Amino acid sequence: MLVVDAVILMGGRAERLGGRVKGDLRVDGDTILERVVAASAAARHRIVVGEAGASRVPPEVRIVREEPPFGGPAAAVATGVASLPAGSDAVLLLAGDLPFAAEAIEPLLAALETDAAADGARAVDASGRAQHLLGVIRRPALEAAIAARGPLAGSSMRGLLADLRMIDTPVPVRATMDVDTWADARRVGATGGADA
Repeated sequence: MLVVDAVILMGGRAERLGGRVKGDLRVDGDTILERVVAASAAARHRIVVGEAGASRVPPEVRIVREEPPFGGPAAAVATGVASLPAGSDAVLLLAGDLPFAAEAIEPLLAALETDAAADGARAVDASGRAQHLLGVIRRPALEAAIAARGPLAGSSMRGLLADLRMIDTPVPVRATMDVDTWADARRVGATGGADA
C-alpha cells in the first residue's frame, strides 16, 4: 500500500469571486477547504499552501505560503512538496476549491497502485479534460519534475507534469466540479456570499 502525503492548493486572489476566499464558501455546512482537507484524511501528512481563511483545519495540517506569493500553482506545489517530511511514496495534489474531491481519491489511488510503471494518476472530467490538481503522483517523479523546471513562478501545472507518465483516470462528475465564479458556487450548492 502506498504511503501518501497531501498538498492542497488554496492560493490565488479569487478575483472572479470579488476577492472572496473561495475556500470559505460552505457546502452542506462545511467550508469547501474543510471538505478538501477531510477528503485527504488518508494522507500521512497534509500541507495547505495559501490561506486557510475561516476554515477550521485539524492542528496537524500545516499551512504555508508559496514562494513567491501568488506565484501560481506549480510554485505552490513545489513549496508544498518541500514542506513535507521525507518518507512518502506519493503526493496527493488537490485544488482547495473542489468540494466533492473525496469521490476521486479512491479511483486515483487504485489506478496508481495497479500500474507500477506510471508516475501518477490524474482525474479527467466528463469531457476527458485532465485535471492537474486532482491527482496522485509518485514523490520521486514529482520532485524530479520540480527540480528539472527551475524557477516555477508563473509556470503551469501542465508544464510541470508534461514529462511524467500520467494515467488519465475517469472519476465521478461531481469530483471535478471546482469553484472559480459565483455561477460555479451556485452549481455546487455553495453558500456564504452575497452573490452565492
